[in-house]
Amino acid sequence: MFRYPPDRPCPLTWFPDYSGTNPYQSLLYGALGPTFDPQPGTIEDALARPARGLFHLHWEHAVFATPGGSADAFLDALLAFRARGGRIVWTLHNLEPRNEALAPAIADLRSGLVELADAIHLHSLPALAAARRVLALPPGKVRIIPHASYDGAYPVLHRGPAREALGLAEARMVLLLPGRLAAYKQPGALAAAFRSVAGPQDRLLLAGEAVPGTVPADPGDARILVLPGFAPPEVVSRCHAAADLVALPYDRSLTSGSAVLAATLGRGVIGPDLPGLRDVVEPPRTGLLYDPAEEEGLARAIATALGEGAEVWARRGEAARALAAARDLRFVAAAWRDLFGSLLATAEPPRVGAAP
Repeated sequence: MFRYPPDRPCPLTWFPDYSGTNPYQSLLYGALGPTFDPQPGTIEDALARPARGLFHLHWEHAVFATPGGSADAFLDALLAFRARGGRIVWTLHNLEPRNEALAPAIADLRSGLVELADAIHLHSLPALAAARRVLALPPGKVRIIPHASYDGAYPVLHRGPAREALGLAEARMVLLLPGRLAAYKQPGALAAAFRSVAGPQDRLLLAGEAVPGTVPADPGDARILVLPGFAPPEVVSRCHAAADLVALPYDRSLTSGSAVLAATLGRGVIGPDLPGLRDVVEPPRTGLLYDPAEEEGLARAIATALGEGAEVWARRGEAARALAAARDLRFVAAAWRDLFGSLLATAEPPRVGAAP
């Protein structure tokens, strides 16, 4: 059995690096302990590090964002990495690419990853069930490790001061759509549904960096506030503290870090009954999930939430926070250490002629 000595931790390269806008990668890799030396980098960076390391791939679309990136070139590099004793973990975050123009290329890449990856990681059983309908995942490679909470990554703020700071002191109910406002989060549909059922003192806060064309600069309704641009942790916490609930009207979701963040910060969620939300939201205890095929499902859910009032959603937020506590990073990191360790234990010595 191969083990790295304590004074020479195992090289672990992870790609892509989104830690600048999402603290989750920093939280996860920082919790692994001294056995591993995690660093962000490309597969070429992984090949330049000592043999018998680990390469952890997250969002596949990033492969095509690098100069000259292609499925064939990336898979060839993975083959070279395995030939020298390296091990590959692929986390499947999404089923459909965010950029539909990349769909054929990503399909080719995923076909190769199913063959080459030593472990294929998903965050939940609902995600696995959905993935198996479109991908032939080898059962022996599948690993389920939950998404940890964001505990400690964001300050905990109070509702009153947060509302004052955002000009929401007189609001009745406040709904929040946070994070990167891309088309799959349907901010336009959320705004339209909100306008159709909200009262004069209710507010919708769209807070985050918007993909061009997804959020109008002027929504044309004083009840809808747009807080544009990347939000640092203090602002993210302030928006959640000011809100009564988080609305996540995805048109698709396999994993939802936004739902985990909402629960971590004590906020319930409304959204469609999709795997990413089914994993986190426990209706009616911590939120409401509607049938994504129901044409008026989002508007009905918003109307129900607004009718229930702030006290009901405060209780849901506390229940969500309690459930998020079970996603303790220490437990999640231990599962990752076990997975990485088991892969290293079965790693073959580098082949003759392979790079050291």
